[in-house]
Amino acid sequence: MSDINNFFTTLEELDKRTNIPSTISSPVWSGGTATLTAFYTSSAQSQSSGDYYYDVYDKAEADSTREVQFAVAYGHFDGSGSLSTSAGNNPSKAIYRQFRNICVKNSQSITKFLFPESNTSNTVKDIYVVNVNRARYREKIDPGNWELRLGENENRIKLIDDSGATADSSVKASQRVFNVVSGSIASGATVEYRTAAQEQSDSATIGSYGLFYPELGLIVLNADRLDAAPLAINTGDAADTNHNNSTKFVSASINGAYFQARREEQIKSSHYFCRVRSNEYNWSQNPTYFQGTTAELTNTTFIQDPKSYITTVGLYNNNNELLAVAKLSQPLLKSRDREAVIKVRLDF
Repeated sequence: MSDINNFFTTLEELDKRTNIPSTISSPVWSGGTATLTAFYTSSAQSQSSGDYYYDVYDKAEADSTREVQFAVAYGHFDGSGSLSTSAGNNPSKAIYRQFRNICVKNSQSITKFLFPESNTSNTVKDIYVVNVNRARYREKIDPGNWELRLGENENRIKLIDDSGATADSSVKASQRVFNVVSGSIASGATVEYRTAAQEQSDSATIGSYGLFYPELGLIVLNADRLDAAPLAINTGDAADTNHNNSTKFVSASINGAYFQARREEQIKSSHYFCRVRSNEYNWSQNPTYFQGTTAELTNTTFIQDPKSYITTVGLYNNNNELLAVAKLSQPLLKSRDREAVIKVRLDF
């Protein structure tokens, strides 16, 4: 829309608010899905990278629209539980050390993952890793807003993080790590972690369920703890033997049939207050506004009292190049008796 004598209105500096930070939370999984209740793998992957990890999809293999949601891997410090692919190179050993180097500070001196148990730290040789697809979690997984269920019926466990008790998102945001505890989002568990002694008196030295790294999209789980009741995932750790441990975890996920997660992103917004004064934009360039070869007004009452309907706002640079377009939810009547302020918000 434009005034007959004025096609553009200059935005004053006071009409602009730029680079305003805000944090948004949204579902992690494809299609804006908040909860995965079905998990699928690929038969082709077992012939290639299946020795190292398994991708988990949201749809069956026959569906061409399916996408990877997360990957599951098994790691062992000494390489047990997997066959050697070359001299001294076992897939489980590569997985363990790769994620140790990513997650553990001073990994040269701290060679194993440490899982809290009571007032001490328990080192564990083998782990399971849930690695959420980068395109799914983008910036980070929202702490306190994920829940993973493994197993079924009386063997089922529900895992969340303990960020409700320990979170301080303003401190060391890029290095945050939380404990994985037994609980659910609905119950709102706020303990830092439940020790093995608290959950099962016969296994007081196993350690916590694992660790959660929101910025990395990683959940590193303690294999010893998953082997204990009630889940009893039955991890195999014989030397130079392929126990297909990753598939055991995938099977536990399929039986659990529940993985809820949300992502957290910080975006910046710019607000532009587009002021439409009484003598502006009362005429239209729409072809239906005029008729005949002499371009007479279709509605003759507009001669003395012009009216138009604003439907779109365009933002231009100094070279009159269109940079952004905003659509109104409904047409806005404009006349010499009406003024308006249209707020345009750009997120990036």
